[in-house]
Amino acid sequence: MYSSIRRYQLVKGHPDLLREKADAVLMPKLSALDGFVSYQVIVTGLGGDGLPGVVTVSVFEDEAQAKASSRLAADWAREMSGVFALQKLGEESGRIISRTGPN
Repeated sequence: MYSSIRRYQLVKGHPDLLREKADAVLMPKLSALDGFVSYQVIVTGLGGDGLPGVVTVSVFEDEAQAKASSRLAADWAREMSGVFALQKLGEESGRIISRTGPN
């Protein structure tokens, strides 16, 4: 399995609105991709500038699928620019080598 972890700062809008739009619009698109395992949105708190941090974690069966999810998420964020704005701070992706929990 592979994961794509993206870090953002929410520069316009509210975290609850981001969650609502992610659940209603992004999740159906992500979960329809081949190899989808899971997706999480994590609000990390306020940065030094008072803006919320956001981390997203996508898990897919293979690397190409995880990379496709990053492209889809970037397109979605651009589409939502009238509702909220995310500044991308970074992205990491890679193979999951250890896992706990139910299979």
